[in-house]
Amino acid sequence: MIQIILSLIISLLFVPASFGISISAGEEAPSFNLKSTEGGSLSLNQQKGTVTVIIFWRTDQERSILALKDANDILKNYKGKGMQVLGIIEDSDDIKLAKKIIAENGMTFPLLIDRDRKVYSDYGIRVFPTSVIVDREGAIAYDIPSHPLTYKTKLRGYIKKVLGEINESELKDVVSPHTAGTDQGSLEAQRQYNLALKFTESGLLDMAVNSVTKSIEARPDMLKAHILHGFLHLELKDTDQALNAFKRALELSPGSNDAKTGLGGALILKGDLDRAIEVLEPATVANPYPQMTYYELGKAYEKKGEKDKSIEMYKKAIEKIIKKQILPSSISRCK
Repeated sequence: MIQIILSLIISLLFVPASFGISISAGEEAPSFNLKSTEGGSLSLNQQKGTVTVIIFWRTDQERSILALKDANDILKNYKGKGMQVLGIIEDSDDIKLAKKIIAENGMTFPLLIDRDRKVYSDYGIRVFPTSVIVDREGAIAYDIPSHPLTYKTKLRGYIKKVLGEINESELKDVVSPHTAGTDQGSLEAQRQYNLALKFTESGLLDMAVNSVTKSIEARPDMLKAHILHGFLHLELKDTDQALNAFKRALELSPGSNDAKTGLGGALILKGDLDRAIEVLEPATVANPYPQMTYYELGKAYEKKGEKDKSIEMYKKAIEKIIKKQILPSSISRCK
């Protein structure tokens, strides 16, 4: 089953989009007045005089959450200098989960609800997440589609430029992956990760492990590499290595349901069935792509001798697979 899931990862490998919004830089940012999850409302006009980063995101995407985390880290250093972040989700998303994500990750910026996707439409959002940088006068300055490896570097550079801390030439030096050593590491990490996926597809798991290990060495905070590392070791029945990989992934992203699913699978191999069920059951509730989580739960209940419960979990896993809701969600295709 894990080999099947690993193969499905290949078909859903993230390909970054080339455009984030339909509005050109320099145009006035469409105004809005949205309700906040904390009560009251907030309008873009209230942000005049402040550099505002608007992040359009979804709760079911790991890369959305990574973008929020990066923006929040930058906000800590720049809020006193006239910068603000606004998170926007559509009203059909899981509002309760969105609030939980914001709270658990110590994010201090407002979370706004876009009723009927009006603001999404006004900005012409094409991919999630999309980050839009609005200058002090209310004009579009830059946008960043999805969460590329250089996201944090670019966002910080764009903010510095809009705040007047650097000029255009200095900005190019900051955001160019060919001149930034940290970005060179990111590019190597992605190259090795892609190579690991190709080896996985060919069934060359030892070579895949070698490549994904190099990916992690190049960029230790690359969440999806740790997750793939863990699933590969699960397939190879290397329990301790799998446990370490998934625990590291959860240190990077405590809310990662993919990492929780993998950790549950590793605990099953370890024979710690009660702990595995404890880890897996909450993940089925929060995870929008839970079929592998159900599958692992089925195995845990089967080993415990709880046949009816095991069959129930296996049936749920099959139902999700039929609906083509494929794990892992952290690197699923943009929708």
